[in-house]
Amino acid sequence: MSFLPQIDTKLNVWTLAAVLTALYTLLGIVRRWWNASLGKRWRLVKAFRRMAPYVRHDYVKDLFGEPAWEHKQGVSMYGGEAPEAGMREVDLTVRTWPLGTLGYLVTWSSEHDEVLMYSLTTRSFFFRPRVRVGDRRITLGRSRLAVLSDTAPDGFGPWSTLGARRFGYAERHFFGNPGGYLDWVVGVSDSGSPALAPIGCDGDGWSAAGLESYRRRARINSLLVAGSTIDVDSVMPYGIAPDYDRVRFVDLRHPARAAVTAWFKSGAARVRRVWDRRRRSASVTAPE
Repeated sequence: MSFLPQIDTKLNVWTLAAVLTALYTLLGIVRRWWNASLGKRWRLVKAFRRMAPYVRHDYVKDLFGEPAWEHKQGVSMYGGEAPEAGMREVDLTVRTWPLGTLGYLVTWSSEHDEVLMYSLTTRSFFFRPRVRVGDRRITLGRSRLAVLSDTAPDGFGPWSTLGARRFGYAERHFFGNPGGYLDWVVGVSDSGSPALAPIGCDGDGWSAAGLESYRRRARINSLLVAGSTIDVDSVMPYGIAPDYDRVRFVDLRHPARAAVTAWFKSGAARVRRVWDRRRRSASVTAPE
C-alpha cells in the first residue's frame, strides 16, 4: 500500500503553463513601462553624453532618430582660428528633436553636416538630466543659475529679453582647457520648464542686484554647447533652445492622457460658465 499522494501530471502541466504565461505577460508590461519611463530617460541622457561639437549629423541621427524640424538660420562665425580674423555670416542647418514629452534636442550643422553646436532643454518634472558644464555638473530643471560662477569674464552676455508673450535668458561660461575651449551657455527658455521670466530686465538697465536676485531664483532648463568658431552672441538668448512658436503646437502626449486632459478642461469650463451665469443672475435680482 502506497502512502504517496497521487499527482495529476496533466494538471501540473497546465498550471505551469498558466504561470509561465502570466510571468511573460507581466514581463512585457514591465518592459513597456521601463521603455516609456525610466529606461527612456536613461537612454536619452546616455545618448546626450555621447554628443560633442564637430560630430557628424548621421552620428546624432543614430542616437536620436530622425529630427522633426529642420530649417536654415544665419549665424556669425569667426573667419579663422583666431578671433582677430574677423566675422562672417553663414547659414547653418538647425534640426530639432522632440524627446517625447520630456524635452528637446537641437543641433546646428554646417553645409557639410558637421554639428557646430547643440542644446538640450527639459520641459518635464520627470526629466532632470545631470549634464556637464565645463568641468562641473549641473541638473537641468533643478540647479539654479547661481551654482555657476558669474558670467564670462570677457564681457559676453548675459543676454535677456522679455516681451508680451516670449522671454529668454542665457549666460556664457568659458572654462579654458578643462572645458575643451568650448562655449557653455546655460539659461532659461520659454520652451522649457521650469521657466522663470526675467522680470525687471531692461537691456543694460538691469541692475547688478536685480541680476543676482534672478540668478539665485531661476532654475536652468537649457544648456547649449558651442564650438570655438561660433559667435554665440548672434543667436542669444532665444538660440539656447528650440523656437517656442515652432514647437508649441505639437502634442506629444499619449492619446489617453490627452483625452483625459481635454475632458477635465471642458468640465472645468462648464463649471465656470454655470458659476458665472448664477453670479450674474444673482446680481441682477439683488434688491437695490
